[in-house]
Amino acid sequence: MKIVSIVGKKNTGKTSLTVKVIEELTKRGYNVASIKHSHHSIEMDKENTDTWKHKQAGANLVVGVGSTTFFNVKKEHDLNRILYMLKHFDDFDFVVIEGYKRYNYPKIITSPDVKDDYTIKEVDSFTIDEEGVSQLADLIEERGHDIIDTLFANNCGFNNGEVIAREIRQGNLSVDDLDKIHSYL
Repeated sequence: MKIVSIVGKKNTGKTSLTVKVIEELTKRGYNVASIKHSHHSIEMDKENTDTWKHKQAGANLVVGVGSTTFFNVKKEHDLNRILYMLKHFDDFDFVVIEGYKRYNYPKIITSPDVKDDYTIKEVDSFTIDEEGVSQLADLIEERGHDIIDTLFANNCGFNNGEVIAREIRQGNLSVDDLDKIHSYL
């Protein structure tokens, strides 16, 4: 599972870029999950539905199952906890995150003032064309990586997930060079 975040200031086109990236990765045949982070409450169900009533009754986790499945949890969880859940929920090739500026995963930024050591590309989401999105997906394929704590490379001279992740982001190490490690719940 490879992870990438799309981050930027408000109204810089994060959602439209996230949608384009998900569409491109899906078009390439990948199984893609997404996470949307927001600083305000996100409601997944509507008032007076059964799941809404369950949540109002005090359930801290509501799972709605029908033609689709969704989870509605009353509190914000740590990103790594969510990523571990996704890793074991399905065999996702990519997780595209919109937001979570302060986490240490590869980032595509839509505004220069959020650039940090985890930035792999800065883009103008309002002017990027189809070819630009395709090149961005190529970069995500190359520089995206799994959950930091699961990165391990016995023969590359690195024994620290943070260092391995940095080397992948900088293009000095490939995910294919990593040892296959299984994580368990």
